[in-house]
Amino acid sequence: MRADLRNIGVIAQKEFADYLYSPSFRALLGIFILIIFSMSIVSVESGHEIFKSGFLDVAQAITLFLPVLGFALGFDSVVREKNSKSLNTLLTHPVFRDKIISGKIIGGLGALILVVFISVVSSIGTFLIFTGIEIGLSELNRILIFSFLTFLYLSGFFALSLLISIISKSSESSFISGLVVWINLILIFGAIVTVSSSIITGESIVNLGHNEKALSMSKDFQKLSPASYYAEAVTGVRVSYGSFGISSGKETRGIFDSRVGIGTWFADYWTNLVVLTVIPVMMFILSYIVFLRRDIGGEKG
Repeated sequence: MRADLRNIGVIAQKEFADYLYSPSFRALLGIFILIIFSMSIVSVESGHEIFKSGFLDVAQAITLFLPVLGFALGFDSVVREKNSKSLNTLLTHPVFRDKIISGKIIGGLGALILVVFISVVSSIGTFLIFTGIEIGLSELNRILIFSFLTFLYLSGFFALSLLISIISKSSESSFISGLVVWINLILIFGAIVTVSSSIITGESIVNLGHNEKALSMSKDFQKLSPASYYAEAVTGVRVSYGSFGISSGKETRGIFDSRVGIGTWFADYWTNLVVLTVIPVMMFILSYIVFLRRDIGGEKG
């Protein structure tokens, strides 16, 4: 048992170090931090207060661009080593496949925690420093819940990229597959939903006087994207680029709405929390199953 845990720990440390020293990952992280820092500055200059008017602008940037980091963490985690035959070499040692995939998941989740920490410091820290807002226990709890929501959201995309890496035959195909998923599921998903709702209902979704069916259908379609569950829990609005921000209709405007207690927020958005938890768990389970059954030695890059 101790040997198994030690093997998992060694693999996890190796994966974590690989992420930290990856130039592409560090470049993406730097670009993302610059984006949310800039958005935070703009929000502060616009007079927005995080615990009153919410976190909509910055949350939109996080919702749209954070998945790229999730995909960057896992897109070649398995396929790179599979094609270089290092997995075959590793499997000649007393290390079983389940320990390998466990170590990769733990190492990736460790990197996610670092990404979330940097993201929270860059976004919320900017608000607090420039506005001089003093925070108490309630505000701190909201920040911690926001961090946990962000971690779950990012974990889902990391888990999906890991699964794609396992089934892909090359790093390039894995990267392209992840990019296609991000573009369609996040970046242009709102536009797809808008057009689809208008076509199906025959109503112009921009005609605010006669588009009840189109807006209702758009709201239902947005539930197909994990971005809607994350954005809604954080801001109270389903944020979709290329579509309309649709209010949840709940009593709270997301986790940073200090008008009501955290208990009320949880009662309104517990289903969002469940969905954001189930997505990475299911993806990791699928990754385990596929990795344990896949013929690594017989595949060629």
